[in-house]
Amino acid sequence: MMKINKNLKSVSAFLLLTLSLFFVSCEEEINDDNYLSSSFVSFAQDQIIDMDLGDTVVVEAEVYASEASNSDRTFDIFVDDSSTATATQYSAPSTVTIPAGSLKGVAEVVVTHDGGLGFGGKTIVLGMTPVAGVDIPTSFTGSSSEPTVTQNFHIITARTFCPDVGVTMEFTLDSWPEEFYWQILNDAGTALITSIGTYAPYNNPYADFSGTVTEERCLASGDYVFQAFDDYGDGGTDITILSGGSVLFEADGGDYDDFIQAAFSL
Repeated sequence: MMKINKNLKSVSAFLLLTLSLFFVSCEEEINDDNYLSSSFVSFAQDQIIDMDLGDTVVVEAEVYASEASNSDRTFDIFVDDSSTATATQYSAPSTVTIPAGSLKGVAEVVVTHDGGLGFGGKTIVLGMTPVAGVDIPTSFTGSSSEPTVTQNFHIITARTFCPDVGVTMEFTLDSWPEEFYWQILNDAGTALITSIGTYAPYNNPYADFSGTVTEERCLASGDYVFQAFDDYGDGGTDITILSGGSVLFEADGGDYDDFIQAAFSL
């Protein structure tokens, strides 16, 4: 399942022209290197993409101009360092073209859910390189005489789709990860809801893993029981379960031997 949410209506040429009039009045204060005119080019609204694990989608990052030209116009774009998505999760073009006679161009960004997006999502922050004679709207704080200028960016947030309640589990494994196993049951402890996978004594699914492993599950509102097992009976794996930024349960690896469980509600 993939859904793209747009936060605002498309930027119109009228709005861009209005912005141009505002910024012209502050030309000297904003940026002496920014050649202000009636010609503006700007990204449209930020986007939020809900994705299932394994999905690959093409996101259209729209660019609008305040006036048309009789020839194609190509602008350099870049991925800003403030992006939190990794290079394996997206690919972005280095330019965007507004065709002759048009007010709109589209930069196609390919996003892949490799399991690391999370319910909170990862961001791809696009910027556009300024060129003489064409202005990129910026925002500023402070007074008009001494503003702090922020370049206009386009932010794509890609996140794991969850129509119910997202649960994040973090397991910091010890030196024998093959001994660790976990599962979530219904509140009566009689029905399996989800687990790490098939149980195999001393050869559980985290065999050969190291460090911290993050698991995400999308669960319906209700009551549940979390259970964790250690085959050797000496614990060792640290456990943290969170939802919506709140900790539902946590245990140090030394807090249990062969078994620990906890009830939680969503």
